[in-house]
Amino acid sequence: MGLVLASVFVLLGVSGVFLFQKDGNPYRTVERLKPADYLENGNSLRGNTYQLEGIIASSLGSNPEKGRLFSLRAAHGEKEWPLPILVPPGFRDVNLQKGQRYRLKVKVNEGGLLEVEEMTKS
Repeated sequence: MGLVLASVFVLLGVSGVFLFQKDGNPYRTVERLKPADYLENGNSLRGNTYQLEGIIASSLGSNPEKGRLFSLRAAHGEKEWPLPILVPPGFRDVNLQKGQRYRLKVKVNEGGLLEVEEMTKS
């Protein structure tokens, strides 16, 4: 009886660590974007949702109605890829700065641009 009870507590502890892991990937069920595929033909990926991690390289522009456009350096394999990401006006309060690392959930919008749906600092 004691062994079964101890096993249950260990199982609950391991499950808790897995579920509430601070450094876990919140988008682990979302397919990772392959930068080479996007850069080859982003229009073919329209409507699809991906996860992406990278470092803000620079600000490329801003429009109050459409949002802010940034260049993101995304590592894939042994290469870094510059990707444009559109941060919609709903994320206006997020202070994005050069050199910051983010984990993103993005959708390839109708224009073929990577548009942020969710983001967390990593």
